[in-house]
Amino acid sequence: MKQIAELRVAAVSENVSLAIDCAGEWARNAGFDEHARHQIQVAVDEACANVVQHAYAGIQPGEMGVSCCLDGQDLIIRVRDWGLGFDPSRTPEPDLEAPLGERSLGGLGLVLIRKLMDTAYFVFDAERGNELVMVKHRERDHENPKCSETP
Repeated sequence: MKQIAELRVAAVSENVSLAIDCAGEWARNAGFDEHARHQIQVAVDEACANVVQHAYAGIQPGEMGVSCCLDGQDLIIRVRDWGLGFDPSRTPEPDLEAPLGERSLGGLGLVLIRKLMDTAYFVFDAERGNELVMVKHRERDHENPKCSETP
């Protein structure tokens, strides 16, 4: 079992592009095509932007971690922070059918992430922090090691 890569940086907007670039490179190295890499990068962009905007709201920015590994044909990307907790079940689903003028601002990030990735779910742990796990299935067959959960 092998982790491909990990990035741990300050949770500030300037570092979101670094996380996006790393995710694209990780996906390229794992054999994902350009379309899938773009989807992965958009999902990482959205996840990291949410950490920057919400995880440390009203407090000094802390760190965010972005890691990537392969499990068979699945690229698993974890975005972690140690900021304020987030419960997606308490966030109302946006009304995508409402006219644009009647929609509330924001709230589309999780919808977008779930559309772009094959799986996305949250893991919360008081010691390990808040973690968004995103999985993208690779179409091509490659010989790659599996990964275990990152510590």
